Amino acid sequence: MTKTTLSIMLAGFMLLASGCAYIANSPGTKPSVTPPKLVSPPGQKQFWNNAKLFGPVPEIYQNEGDKECAAQGNGKAIGYHPNPKDYYGKYFGKRGYLCAFH
Repeated sequence: MTKTTLSIMLAGFMLLASGCAYIANSPGTKPSVTPPKLVSPPGQKQFWNNAKLFGPVPEIYQNEGDKECAAQGNGKAIGYHPNPKDYYGKYFGKRGYLCAFH
């Protein structure tokens, strides 16, 4: 492979691995039976494994979700799941929100 091809492939991989590509995903029509899971270890920028596992944010939780997302520097809540999992595969025991990145 040429250096140009490798550079293009590397740039594409970096975009897919970053939040830029993640924002292209949107929540599903309702929270999935399969819970979303964080795929980044604690102490790093946290990302969910699949945005489609979230449903729309119920109106009664929008303010809570927006505050949680804003506290993490991630904009506002655009998705909701009642029972997500952490990086280690354990349930949070609280609601999870998919955030829209700035």
